[in-house]
Amino acid sequence: MTKKDMNMIDRRDVMKGTAAVAGALLMPATGWAQAAKRGGTLRVAIPYNPGAIDPMTGRNLTDFDTLYAIFDGLIDFDPKTLDLKPCLAKSWKFSDPKTLVLELVDGVKFHDGTAFDSEVVKFNLDRYKSDPRSNVKADLSTLDSVEVNSPTQVTLKLNRPNAGMPNILTNRVGLMVSPKSIKDAPGGNIDRTAIGTGPFKFVSWQDNDALSVVRNQDYWRKGLPYLDGINFKIINELNTAVRAVVAGEADLAINLQPAQKAVADRSPSVIATASPSLVLFGAFLNYGKPPLDNLKVRQALNHAINRDEINKISAVGLGQPSSAILPKEHWACDAANQNFYKYDPEKAKRLLAEAGHPNGLEIETYGWADQLAMQRQEVIISQLAKVGVKIKLTPLAPQQAVQAYMVEKKGSMFISPSSAYPDPSQLYEALFGKTALRNPSGIELPGFRELLDATMEAQEQDKRKAAFVKLQQFVTEQALQLVQYISPAVSVHSPKVKNHVDSLLSVPKFTETWIDA
Repeated sequence: MTKKDMNMIDRRDVMKGTAAVAGALLMPATGWAQAAKRGGTLRVAIPYNPGAIDPMTGRNLTDFDTLYAIFDGLIDFDPKTLDLKPCLAKSWKFSDPKTLVLELVDGVKFHDGTAFDSEVVKFNLDRYKSDPRSNVKADLSTLDSVEVNSPTQVTLKLNRPNAGMPNILTNRVGLMVSPKSIKDAPGGNIDRTAIGTGPFKFVSWQDNDALSVVRNQDYWRKGLPYLDGINFKIINELNTAVRAVVAGEADLAINLQPAQKAVADRSPSVIATASPSLVLFGAFLNYGKPPLDNLKVRQALNHAINRDEINKISAVGLGQPSSAILPKEHWACDAANQNFYKYDPEKAKRLLAEAGHPNGLEIETYGWADQLAMQRQEVIISQLAKVGVKIKLTPLAPQQAVQAYMVEKKGSMFISPSSAYPDPSQLYEALFGKTALRNPSGIELPGFRELLDATMEAQEQDKRKAAFVKLQQFVTEQALQLVQYISPAVSVHSPKVKNHVDSLLSVPKFTETWIDA
């Protein structure tokens, strides 16, 4: 078996269900059987400046690189399977389909010395749900109220059944922030200060340069973390990040793309991995205003792009071309319907003509400004031009592009990867829900809500699967996204970095990572 073979994890073994067997995975040969060592500061190259280090106001998937270091979730997950694990909630159960009871760990302290308890859980969930600055309200659309039963027990009352709620509590809305830090901050704004219960304490952040954290010496999970600290170096150009690891200037580079694996594989001094992920590369469509309020225009865009060509050029063939938002191996995906839109420029032209645009049209579009994003966007722009669609592109840094398109509602399309989510109902909600940040139209198409609710009402996975098949068909036929491919999670690290695991969400956790100095 070649080094390349050993560093590729077969998607099929990972996504057959939420109870996928971890033992079926092939892991990189990095010496994990060694005893873990304490000490050392891990130097991590990340490509993007965080949107915020408040879980409530951040907007980018890559924010989790730092969020998961500083904050614990109510519930944790296995990075390779997304199977749920205890964290600040040591156990949980549905007493009925609309009532979720959490039993909390006792004796946990925040980095500021204040206590974590059920009142803290209520404070955080109420804030995530109702604060005017919250970007995560859609995640808690099914949460009606939070009841404090005792210092270590809290009950979540739902307005409708949501079998995915425990999974959602592993994500932003499950990350517990010190209430004192919020009350002490001017206007409650903690975008640039972070106090959680997590394995590392926030130290400093210089925009577009570096962010650092140090070990939480009083961490409630005894013996962890192993590292003394982490220095996150923000390096926007991905090839430069790889070169930093090769040169020994960084220990690990994360949030890379498939092209960087090909670059890193040429160096015998580093280990490159491409692991299964749920991250889709696509384009957000504002279907609440012209021209994308016309179904035939949206369908024309989907027939006009050549997904195989985009994957070959932008992902060196390692991605999975798709017109669905989940990979075909995922338990909630209908693989038979995954490639609903075939590359058909002539059909795209006919649809545009039927929509009243026989001579083509122009779409105001936002995108990312880095070199690889521009390359992908140029391919898409060229393909759409062949059917008469002119893209007026404004390339910006990721957080600026999100602000313009999702917050300020500018433009009609945003070419961008999308965050992955632990539960597929949360993904559909975050992309297409009426209050979702990623849905600037502010509307839900008739029929969407009923189909989404059905995926949450079902308790058994086979019934949830059947509900998701119907939801997938609706979203795909309505062309609510311009999906191009599902990308693997790519990282490059020094052999001395041990127990580094890219999750299916494409963001790592460093609690049990260590350095063999």
